[in-house]
Amino acid sequence: MAMLYYDFFGVLSERSRQKQVRFADFAVKLIFFACLLFPFSSCSHFEQYAEKESGIVSPQPPLAAKTTARKTKASNYSGKLPAIELVESEWQEFDETQDIRSSESQIERVALNTPLVPPAPTKEKGTTWSSGKKSYSLTQLELMASEYNPTLAQASAVVGKACGIQTQVGKRPNPIVGYFGDEIGDQGTAGRQGAFISQTFITGDKLRLNELVAEKDVQETSWQYEAQRMRVKNDVSSRYYETLGAQRRIELANELLKVAEDGLKVTQQLFKAQQASRADILQSKIQLNEVQIIQQNAVLAFEASWKRLVNIIGLPDLVQGRLTGDLEEQFAPISDWDIVYNELVSKSPELQAAYYRVQRAWSQIERQQVQAKPNLQTQVGVGHDYQTGSEIVNAQLGVFLPIFNRNEGNIAIASSDYHRALKDAERIELNLRDRLTSVYRNHQQAAQQVNRFQKEILPSAKENLELTNEGYRQGEFEFLRVLTARRTFFEATQSYVSSLIALRQAEIGISGLLLTGGLNAVPDISQGAGGTTQRGQALNGQ
Repeated sequence: MAMLYYDFFGVLSERSRQKQVRFADFAVKLIFFACLLFPFSSCSHFEQYAEKESGIVSPQPPLAAKTTARKTKASNYSGKLPAIELVESEWQEFDETQDIRSSESQIERVALNTPLVPPAPTKEKGTTWSSGKKSYSLTQLELMASEYNPTLAQASAVVGKACGIQTQVGKRPNPIVGYFGDEIGDQGTAGRQGAFISQTFITGDKLRLNELVAEKDVQETSWQYEAQRMRVKNDVSSRYYETLGAQRRIELANELLKVAEDGLKVTQQLFKAQQASRADILQSKIQLNEVQIIQQNAVLAFEASWKRLVNIIGLPDLVQGRLTGDLEEQFAPISDWDIVYNELVSKSPELQAAYYRVQRAWSQIERQQVQAKPNLQTQVGVGHDYQTGSEIVNAQLGVFLPIFNRNEGNIAIASSDYHRALKDAERIELNLRDRLTSVYRNHQQAAQQVNRFQKEILPSAKENLELTNEGYRQGEFEFLRVLTARRTFFEATQSYVSSLIALRQAEIGISGLLLTGGLNAVPDISQGAGGTTQRGQALNGQ
């Protein structure tokens, strides 16, 4: 861009010199005071927020504390309008000739009728868990995970980073104060010497628009934090029931072991009474060994499940203990598929974050459209001309002329990002629908299996085992029938526990909005997010 300057440089007459110098001195001081005031006034809203929120240790995104005219207007809606519709109401000055308006129907499709953005993460001082604890409830384990799982601290740091970016991108440029000298040594004199102050005035509301873009990043990362919190909670619950099931399998294996031992004793007694053969004794011993293997495997499975549980909590050295709880406690009722899906779409943090990416892309369009408006470059200098003995004043005003570069490429990029964000929100919604289909099917299958086991299979298998054992003692049944009855009872009890675990995990998947991966990497804010790149553009005006 070309640079246009107006330069005023004059030598004051002796007659009006003192009067003009006093005026110039007053003007310079006034400009200097104003330039110093600008940077502080730009962050006054954040200071007010910090005072209001004093006592909170962790970074809190000042989502509702912005004091620009547009944000004040937006806050009056009190969450009554969908978030996308709220953004549309803010773009009064947006160029309606842009073909981007053709996507209005798509905006309405992803309009937010959602709860407010989750509060910024706080890091409160938690409980120090004793290493001597021997029993744990699900609530205790969830509290431990909320304090020690490292991904939550990472997600909290990302929100804090977004808040810092939001604060920084709205800052005005600092003034420049310096010295100037001209014609020094000419005719043996000191020439012209003095001091100057320069200031760049940002036009087009660029800095506020930077903050608006950054605000959407804060809201998006807040929803991402909420998603990560739910991932950790869901994984803790899922692994808790997996470990509780392994604990239950140990108990069942011990009961089965007692049944097998009692069966061997009965067979030995019948053998002594010459009512059973040695082959029956060998079969009883084989079955006893098989049950012992089952019992040993159950112990190993519990130890592995325990390690997985404490890993997701973030305390790998937590002493192993007994889990309190019941796999068979009352199950939460699950509504029909359409109701579950609608609730998922309205509450999913993944989808809310995607919606805010749409809003961010929309804000980016307006920000890029004002980039071509040139900033005002100003400079005022006061000095002394040692050749004439006169006081001098120098004033400069300049702007970049947007002749060759009108930011057309960045506007096109922002428009493309907006359309991509719309489609990404649509993709996430379809992905949620696809995942829910599988989890809902698993829940229905597990619920039917548990119901069938409780009402028919387990009572029949237990009664069959008791009758067969009694009949075997009376010599009514062959030993092969006894083995079949025992094997059926063993397999039924094990399958029942597996069905209970599957039902619990499917229930967690539905109520937990399909979020898993409590130890997955937490994404950072991408380079240039929150208007950091635009701030550099805003300051240099190109």
